[in-house]
Amino acid sequence: MSTATGSGPESEAQNEHLVVTGEPVTVTADRVARFAEAVGAPAGEVPATLAAALTADVQRAVMAHPDLRIDLSRTLHTAQSSEHHRPIVVGDVLTATATVTGVRSARGGRMIGFDTVLRDAGGEPVQTLTTGLLTAEVDGGIDDDEVTA
Repeated sequence: MSTATGSGPESEAQNEHLVVTGEPVTVTADRVARFAEAVGAPAGEVPATLAAALTADVQRAVMAHPDLRIDLSRTLHTAQSSEHHRPIVVGDVLTATATVTGVRSARGGRMIGFDTVLRDAGGEPVQTLTTGLLTAEVDGGIDDDEVTA
């Protein structure tokens, strides 16, 4: 993300969950205009789907985390939902945090769930994105005994 500062997302184990937090990003009029044009949204509006672009780096960091051992060439995206707590507005300073909510065995693979919460500078949630993945079994990855919802 071009307006992100620092060295990128950081990860830590917290409450038996894998947690990845990105750097704060300022929502600028230019960023909104470029995104709106790219997705065909009306000029002057902040598309709700901008949240996906603002959280992409953190979501990629979760999927690339060595403890999860996700091989994207052997992974299906099984679920996606979003909860809008309030609209994103120009001037917001937003930080994305992704938390793995569960890993369980499923038909020779693993179901992995994670929530990504986009919060404003005051720590209030703006949007919550919930993701589900089905990935083929890879030796050495964490399983349902190590991560619980």
